[in-house]
Amino acid sequence: GGHFSYGGHTIGALNGRAMIATAVACGAGGALLGTVFHKTVHKLKKVVWKPTVPTSPDRREKPWVRQIVVKTLVGLVVGIISTRYPQTLFWGEGSLQSAIDGQKTAMAATKHGLIEALTARAVIDPNAPFADGSAALRVGVAKMIAIMLACIGKFPGGIIFPLFFAAAPFAHVFPRVLGGEIVPVAVFCLMAATQASVTRTPLASVLILSLSASSETDLSVMLPASLVSSYLGVFFSRELSTKSYFSYNE
Repeated sequence: GGHFSYGGHTIGALNGRAMIATAVACGAGGALLGTVFHKTVHKLKKVVWKPTVPTSPDRREKPWVRQIVVKTLVGLVVGIISTRYPQTLFWGEGSLQSAIDGQKTAMAATKHGLIEALTARAVIDPNAPFADGSAALRVGVAKMIAIMLACIGKFPGGIIFPLFFAAAPFAHVFPRVLGGEIVPVAVFCLMAATQASVTRTPLASVLILSLSASSETDLSVMLPASLVSSYLGVFFSRELSTKSYFSYNE
């Protein structure tokens, strides 16, 4: 098994209606998050990397100049965001446990860890549980923006674990509505649906989450719900956009 713990030994006691409702809602939510992500990246890439029309042959833009300018500006903006939301640092896998359990696992206790100097100006303390749904929402949005900017700037790296990290906090936005027992399932399902709606790989998304989950995770409950969410995420996302993240030329 993996090492990501979803806790909630009582989730097996949930009734079928609650599980299906959560799976469907997370499928729709994941489709919305994923579609916003890949359409925003695509549109802004076209703007940022649009070739300039030279006024004369000797004033043709040098490609390396655009590369330096864009990547420097993107890096600067992402760095500024990270001073206020240090949760956006790193690619996500090493600190994903913190996002999964609503920061009950302090960022400092994860593989990445953070020195005090990097968290001194944090809007949401990365070493304390989310105080409310608003805190979770802001962390999720900040992480999503950081990933978008990295993709727009054409920085190398994957999007699988970054998207898992960005999606997880959104499941903690309505803990009182969902109830403590259903939150772990919502986290699992929303991560699967968001990833699947971006890459159009529903089964692979669920397998990654299942294989990376700890042996304590009740996959007999998580797996059926996440499969429903993942495939619905693809279905709903196709209604919102015919293209996926990888179907664009750039």
